[in-house]
Amino acid sequence: NRLGGLVRFMPWTSAFFLIGALAISAVPPLNGFVSEWMLFETLFRSAAFSSLAVRALFALCGAALALTAALAITCFAKAFSMSFLGLRRSEAPKPREAATPMLVGMAFLAACCLGLGVLPTYVIPLLGTAVGTASVSAADALVPPFFAPIASSGKPLLPVGFVHGFHALGAQLGQGVIGGRGLVVMLRGPHDSVTFAMSTSYMIAVLALFLGVTYMVVHLLARRKRSKGVAWDGGQPRVAAAATYTATGFSNPIRVLFAKFIAPPSMERARARVSSSLNRFIGYLHSGGYAAERFVTDPTAAGINVVARKLALLHHGRLNAYAAYAFLTLLVVLIATVRW
Repeated sequence: NRLGGLVRFMPWTSAFFLIGALAISAVPPLNGFVSEWMLFETLFRSAAFSSLAVRALFALCGAALALTAALAITCFAKAFSMSFLGLRRSEAPKPREAATPMLVGMAFLAACCLGLGVLPTYVIPLLGTAVGTASVSAADALVPPFFAPIASSGKPLLPVGFVHGFHALGAQLGQGVIGGRGLVVMLRGPHDSVTFAMSTSYMIAVLALFLGVTYMVVHLLARRKRSKGVAWDGGQPRVAAAATYTATGFSNPIRVLFAKFIAPPSMERARARVSSSLNRFIGYLHSGGYAAERFVTDPTAAGINVVARKLALLHHGRLNAYAAYAFLTLLVVLIATVRW
């Protein structure tokens, strides 16, 4: 709530933070999208199991993953927009761009997010080599050799009709320019039925084209209808930072929606008049407890306390009783180990 407008003072940090935020939010064509896509497809393939309970469990896992992805987008959209965009809300001195070593570290991580997302077909074989087995090849299972469908021996690596069908869709684009098996991640089912297919390499080219065309159209229209004027703010000479959207306001719908399940502690501030010329703010803390506390931590702690109180009854300080405990324990062990 106290940040805002940092993009004008820290442009490089803002750009690298945005790439990281998009990556962890599983936005294409970055690495988070690739990993989440493959995880979703793994969960969807649970339909091949015969057990209804297992399929239902995998379906619930897929729904939970989708909810997590949606909440991640909401979280990091708030983190970036409220921190780096808009007006400054802090009275602190103007911020400065981070030092060069810090920018280099962020740039390296941002490049990794982009590289792992744009070229997953080169990463999957490396991971398959590291964790694969002799009977399963991640490259053969997920990266069809569209760039080299024919082996050096002349034997086709993929069915001819299958290759021609995907070449018609552009699966061979980039052949001869870059090496490797191809730029398409695909999981083939029996009889060459395609379970899923995607290519973030082609996706980034299409996104760049769409963004470029959109920018040009908007820029041309803006030049024709451009007008300058002061934004109206209820008669104020300029828009005040206090009148802009805050991070709390941004996340309020989500917090209201999940309040019944999560119920985090909340603070309410009421104004009380102490005298005719003095107002005092009074804070009221309402704590419903987090869901993990209500359903996991608190019941577990209560059960442990019950067991502890029962065990505490054994510690009464009577030496003869302690000797009886040891004798009974030894007797039980002897009976349990004897062979009848």
